[in-house]
Amino acid sequence: MYLPKNCRVITIGDGDLSFSRALLEHVPPNNLIATTYDSKDVLRDKYTRNALDDLLNAGVIVEHSVDIKDLASVNRLPQNFADIVIFNHPLVPGQHRDISPQKERKKSANLANRDLLYHFLKQSFQVFLNPEGQRLCYITSKSVKPYSDWHIETSLTLNRPYQFLGNQLFNLSLFKNYMVRKVDRDKYVKHEESKVYVYSDNNAHPINGYLTAFRFAEDKCCPLCRIGPFTHADDWKNHHHTRLHKTQQQYHDLWSAHCNLNYQYL
Repeated sequence: MYLPKNCRVITIGDGDLSFSRALLEHVPPNNLIATTYDSKDVLRDKYTRNALDDLLNAGVIVEHSVDIKDLASVNRLPQNFADIVIFNHPLVPGQHRDISPQKERKKSANLANRDLLYHFLKQSFQVFLNPEGQRLCYITSKSVKPYSDWHIETSLTLNRPYQFLGNQLFNLSLFKNYMVRKVDRDKYVKHEESKVYVYSDNNAHPINGYLTAFRFAEDKCCPLCRIGPFTHADDWKNHHHTRLHKTQQQYHDLWSAHCNLNYQYL
């Protein structure tokens, strides 16, 4: 994870705050602001082992009840503070309680998580990032379903001033005692390969040298399914009739309709 010397960082939705604590190996305490979606009381009640006191004792500012989709909540944090804003392993809470049929539940969850990440990028670039700073946003997410179905590389920046630059593997060993937690209960999540997805409004950013570009944006590839290139027209045509592509196209169409209705930027 690219963390230049003396960079200032805001972490968003850091469940038990263990990632923010791990960042202290790389970022000075006065250069870090940690946030949680939960209130302080809910955090302590939900996660019996948490890093809140460690951060406070180190002098880190910790803000609770920060909802990235609520501008009033966002505006409680310092504006133009950060060089880098990080959302590690985001997930909308409460989805397991959805009693609708599985297919519809998956669509609803896909849409909700894309919407969360859309707001994360929007608020970060408009509110948190310093105009003269590094101007980077990181989303760390697993490389397996359902997270890969969010189309993080392609769906969040259409007609926006910031762009997806590329990704790099998330090296868990660099972040001591960081554990991915369930968003709604005191349980740990099995560690699986994750990537750090990087965004900036500077397409020539020096970080590009550390990143892997999204190769499925190339001609004759399917960016939704991450397949290709197709060498024959019949292969491309047949792919569009597969269950995989139809499912990914449904997710894409649902998100496009949501954005057209609510954000008018597609």
